[in-house]
Amino acid sequence: MKRCKRIIAFALLGSILISFAGCGKETVFPDNVISIFENFLLSVSSNVLTEEQELQGKKTEGADAYTGTYEAEYADFSGKEYLFGATSLERDFGNDLTLTYTLNVTSGSGRLYWREKDKIHLIADAAQEGIYTISLSSGDQYIVMEGEHFTGSLAITVE
Repeated sequence: MKRCKRIIAFALLGSILISFAGCGKETVFPDNVISIFENFLLSVSSNVLTEEQELQGKKTEGADAYTGTYEAEYADFSGKEYLFGATSLERDFGNDLTLTYTLNVTSGSGRLYWREKDKIHLIADAAQEGIYTISLSSGDQYIVMEGEHFTGSLAITVE
């Protein structure tokens, strides 16, 4: 259903942009289209992040949706939390992120990963700590904590 809504939204946005193709100066139009599309993507992608009241822990946002800190204690957690990320063409603060994390798994299974479009890049799935570097490309980019009867903790800083 989300995919269908996204396709419809993109089609509507494309139609609107094409209808304005004859308006304005030629040199300004492409920049305006990209800016409008970028703002649209960012507004749509903010709906993917787990809402603060539904998070298991405390999140402090950084300069944008890609950065901040998160600390949580989990007790028999089953589900996914989309902690940081967005959908964009280009990030204003550069495309490299550094994650510093500590994942403790007491029972069940828990994994921290970076979702890049449809690819999943595992960061940690056992009790461990470390530093992980992400180079963002355009499109969906999210840091996700997933658990199955997971009891443990997570502390993460994304800069």
